[in-house]
Amino acid sequence: MAGLSPHLRSGGNFSRRDGLGKAGRRTGPVSPTHPVPVSLPGMPGFAESPLKQRVIFPFRAAAVLLAVAVAQPAMAQAVRTNLTTDVGLIALTLTNLGYFGNAFSNRNQPSCEYPRSSHVEHVYRGGLWVGARTPDGIAHVSTGAQDANGLQEGDDIREFTNYYDPGDEVNPPQDNPKNFVYTWSNSQNATDFNIRALATRHFEMYMHDYMDSPSGNHTPLGVEARLRALAWSMPYADDFVILDYTLVNITGDPRTGEGGVELTDVYLGMWVDTSVGNTDFRTPYDPQAAVRWDFWDDYNGAWGPVGLVDEPYTVASDPDIWMAYEHDADGDEGLATSWIGYRLLGTNREPTPEAGVRPVSFNMWRFRGVPERDDEYETPDAPGTLQPGKYQVMANGHFDVGETQENNFAAQSNWVSMMSIGPFRSWAPGDTLSITFAIVAAPDSLGLLSNSKVAQVAYNAGFSIPGGPPSPRLEVATDNNSLILRWAPGDSLGNDGQSLPLDAAERSPEHHISEITGRGDFQGYRIYRFQGTNITSDPFSASTLVAQFDRIDGVGFDTGLPPLDEHGLRRFVDTGLLDGFPYWYAVTCFSAPDLEDGLPEFESGFHENSTVVHPGPAAATGGGAVGVYPNPYRAASMFESRAVPGVNEFGRKLWFTGLPARCRIQVFTVSGDLVKTLEHDDPDSGQEAWDLISEPVRAIATGLYIYVVTDHATGEVQRGKLVIIK
Repeated sequence: MAGLSPHLRSGGNFSRRDGLGKAGRRTGPVSPTHPVPVSLPGMPGFAESPLKQRVIFPFRAAAVLLAVAVAQPAMAQAVRTNLTTDVGLIALTLTNLGYFGNAFSNRNQPSCEYPRSSHVEHVYRGGLWVGARTPDGIAHVSTGAQDANGLQEGDDIREFTNYYDPGDEVNPPQDNPKNFVYTWSNSQNATDFNIRALATRHFEMYMHDYMDSPSGNHTPLGVEARLRALAWSMPYADDFVILDYTLVNITGDPRTGEGGVELTDVYLGMWVDTSVGNTDFRTPYDPQAAVRWDFWDDYNGAWGPVGLVDEPYTVASDPDIWMAYEHDADGDEGLATSWIGYRLLGTNREPTPEAGVRPVSFNMWRFRGVPERDDEYETPDAPGTLQPGKYQVMANGHFDVGETQENNFAAQSNWVSMMSIGPFRSWAPGDTLSITFAIVAAPDSLGLLSNSKVAQVAYNAGFSIPGGPPSPRLEVATDNNSLILRWAPGDSLGNDGQSLPLDAAERSPEHHISEITGRGDFQGYRIYRFQGTNITSDPFSASTLVAQFDRIDGVGFDTGLPPLDEHGLRRFVDTGLLDGFPYWYAVTCFSAPDLEDGLPEFESGFHENSTVVHPGPAAATGGGAVGVYPNPYRAASMFESRAVPGVNEFGRKLWFTGLPARCRIQVFTVSGDLVKTLEHDDPDSGQEAWDLISEPVRAIATGLYIYVVTDHATGEVQRGKLVIIK
């Protein structure tokens, strides 16, 4: 098929910007885990690994797909809707129910936020689609998500569910690895470090389409799906999340494999309802808000391979791309200007479409435009005329972009889209199909293309992305107008005095061994600080580099490393801060350029250990006086993290200070009604924040209030007054 094959074999450098990525950031491409010659930014070309040379677009050998063996489970396989990628710049909600995103149903859990903590959302919901014909010739489609208003309506029509086999006396449930959700990390300093992990955050879960959908319209195909969701923290790979689906025909008896049937003319795809906006500027959470979320102001489109789509929708530097995108039409007055996209990275088998039909279909429709049935059907409005069902849409070979005679896809609207690939002519019982997509975000269209290309290279290399030493695990303490960071430096020897294994977590960060060279690669630390609650851009660019430490070895600045305290921990103190104000801190590690193997500097990710802190005094001892600041509290002061009318209640903070280590704080009206109870239990801090929300989750009115602080250790009670002005 012309236009498909060259893509995985092509090379080329890539950078974060120069107009194509994050301005000013260090870069480095993806290479295999094994030491091979590579070419990096600033060097001509990009050498290919043996693995890359075996791959033909967009298909990957099944052996790569099945490479991860089962490890100990993180949590039993109940319904999981609270999984969120937490290491890169995209905070994407994942589930074991066939869909991702949460339909903007939870103010405290992002659906697809980019950058993390920015309150800019990008995906309402998305999900896997699998369509095929059963032996009777009828087409059925199993969907993880489709057009629906809200999480509950979407749940009523989804057609995948979590995998759980209760087992029996011979095969108890704990012996079935599919009964569990796995949460791993390949960062040696992570609490869930696992040698089998492919990324800084690796989720793995199983689901199937044997469910009794409340809609009553679902006929299961007999599909089991394993989802591997992969996210990275490194600065050059933190703008995408890879969703890797392994699908198995389980039409037979799940225990014996007997009785299965062949499925034919199979199509695999992803349905996505993208919607971009700032949740502070326009809230999707409160139906009574004065300024509601606007679903109808987004521009959508797609890029396709040279030779398969019209030239204006191709990318000369990425000639085999299949990718959809969306961005907000007006950018929410500059508060939501980023772009979101999803890119088809590949499958493990080659589709065989009819002559003249594209192997990949890209369909767009306005919300509620999804076909009613799986297969062709009649409607009362057009008796005797067959309307295309979901299956026919997956198979139509359309590329819905620009302005056509039938529809203006270039107009701003509430667009829903789906990208599908096929057909795979035969799917025998027990056989495997796989499809892999990347959810990609960026500040602009050029960055989106650049970031998606990194995701493609990662896929081509079997998800092997090189990096340096991981960020350390931090201990944080505060004092008056200052912050104290501490962390373990790692060691090359164990408690028995013997050399630790090369992949031992105890080595990191200062004795980390490079997976590429087999040699130590730690060079130093960088400490970043950002003042504020919301990081609305690349955190490396938005933050201040407050300190850099470089080991004394004749390479770099030779400034030396932070001092060790009496417990053998590295220690750094940042002073001159404002008590009660929010600050983000991150400590990253970087490697030295490796001239022997031609490797650049690698730096660990900002969000590997980033934390928000509020400087303030240590816990009081000896009966010190309790206080409150700011007092009076004035709305829209600098202590508020948000300043948007109608949605800023949850961003307010008033601080009680001079507290003992363990105490109860109660706030009363002047008439004696209890408004709020807070429990403070922190031996390292003498302050506690109150968000000015009462127990029934209501905003506090202007007025005079009484607070009572009871020391749990001594029983001492202190009282005071505070004033709120709104």
